[in-house]
Amino acid sequence: MAKFSKAGSGFALQVSEKQLKELELEPEREYEIVKARKGLYVIIDRGLVEEQIVRKVDEKILALLENSKIQDRVEERFEKFLNKIELLRFNEMLKEGIVEKFKASEKYKKAVYKLKEKESQSERERERQKGWFVAVKGEGKARELNGKYWRELKEGELKGLKDFDNTYYVFETGFLQECSERILKALQAKKTAGIEEITALTGLEREAVKGACAFLKENGELFEKKQGIYQYIQ
Repeated sequence: MAKFSKAGSGFALQVSEKQLKELELEPEREYEIVKARKGLYVIIDRGLVEEQIVRKVDEKILALLENSKIQDRVEERFEKFLNKIELLRFNEMLKEGIVEKFKASEKYKKAVYKLKEKESQSERERERQKGWFVAVKGEGKARELNGKYWRELKEGELKGLKDFDNTYYVFETGFLQECSERILKALQAKKTAGIEEITALTGLEREAVKGACAFLKENGELFEKKQGIYQYIQ
């Protein structure tokens, strides 16, 4: 049973560890409680909802740029296909370099929008080999990564996730699978272990362990009993 109790100038919702696990709630994450109707309330993970909204907006804009005729991608015309929220995100994409303006000739008054050209395979291979991952903090840096690797993220070559502490991880998919398997194998024997112990048991980098554990939590394969302490879910 959950109940409210006085906490400073406000109230805190108390739930048992079992309920926390069953509801897949993160202790350090912020949630919003919304009244659906009398006697029925909904707990919303606002950060997750916002991430999903941004992802949907990005998908629509990218699809329009990839599939629209060239005359529909001309400056001032393309913007008419977007609502206010999509237009704000589109302008961010321009600043981040995900979208570029192109003129075949200076005789044209207006440019055409296009997606940034994908780097050559050799350049990408030099930068990102098997065993590659990156971790950054902050919305700005996370968006930069999403912009830089949006094709690979869309095609499944890379996997991205933001953890509750506002760290954004991007993993090469094969390496994420390898990390996940090592961590689960270690925890099957230990049942519960902290980041430092998992790092020692797996031989992985500490930050790679943290990132892979975030993905495993998201997939419901691990439970974070408290910050940095993970329990294997059978």
